Amino acid sequence: MNLNTIMNRMTAWYESGMCFYLVSAPGRGKTTTIARAPEIIGKATGKRLGIVIINGGLLTPMHVLGFGLPKHSEGYSEMIFSQPFFWRTSEGKRLEEYDGGIIFVDEADKMDADVKKCVGEAALSGNFGPHKLPPGWIVWMAGNTAAHRSGSTKELDHLINRRVQLEVTDDIVAWDDYALTHGVTPVCRHFANQNTALVFTDAVPDKQGPWCTPRSLVRIDEYHRILTKHNNGVMPHDSAVIEETAGAIGAPTAAQLFASYRLEREMPKFEKIVADPMGAKVPDKPDAHMMVVFNLAHRVDSKTLGPVIKYIERMPKDFAVTFAKSVSKRAPALAIDPAMKVWSSSNASLLAALS
Repeated sequence: MNLNTIMNRMTAWYESGMCFYLVSAPGRGKTTTIARAPEIIGKATGKRLGIVIINGGLLTPMHVLGFGLPKHSEGYSEMIFSQPFFWRTSEGKRLEEYDGGIIFVDEADKMDADVKKCVGEAALSGNFGPHKLPPGWIVWMAGNTAAHRSGSTKELDHLINRRVQLEVTDDIVAWDDYALTHGVTPVCRHFANQNTALVFTDAVPDKQGPWCTPRSLVRIDEYHRILTKHNNGVMPHDSAVIEETAGAIGAPTAAQLFASYRLEREMPKFEKIVADPMGAKVPDKPDAHMMVVFNLAHRVDSKTLGPVIKYIERMPKDFAVTFAKSVSKRAPALAIDPAMKVWSSSNASLLAALS
């Protein structure tokens, strides 16, 4: 199941009250996606939901059950337990202050066996030892498998039977949707779309070392944006940045990424296209078309949409559809801009893309 489908199903998952467990190779975006659950489900249900994200690999039974404290009353002594640390969200509010929410146990595959026994009950009944989750709160999880060499511990059958386990499938369309709305650069998007086998590797490398995942690619892209900001808006290409990039995503993948940067430098500049949409050079090759389209969709606004559309009309129709989709996802208001409406009204494929 890809991440777009997961977001579409979140509301039904929440209303079911069941525990869902997402499994994938490292760095696929599971946690980032689940972190959006309160926003997505809240819009659909009108509820104010909270979320607490905890790392399963760091938990002990004491974290889950709370600290045992003596209570003396009427000549008797008994043990009571403090509430777990995750009974309060990052907003500083207690769970009871929300209409409901999600306790998300990340890295659930790395929990010790005793912790898995405790969390297994919470997955079924919402009970963390003596503590019952407030109404509307549920438990979801995510993790890897032993094949990913991430420190997974033995799975317990009773826990498997108490949750719905789903494999997160690699999907460039879902990743590109994320990239569009999170400021990922056109070069990085172009690289990922042209090199999906490098970005979505099936397993960790045989020899340990840096390798590319969607997570490590986005992180190095964030670093490249910082370098660009400190270099007068130009991405540096010196040996230091190449070495740093290789240290994040591996040397072979870094070499391919910088090939995309070289291609970008050969493309017509955005300012040239806006100033002279009918005279600016249109690339000959499809990969260059894609780079230009990604760059235009990343930078266009209501003031520049008209000339950019004139330029896009000089390219093959398939790339016009890609541009329209990208713009409508990055800046939905542009989808109803008069210039876009006039353009799409004469092109059925654009209308379908925008709808």
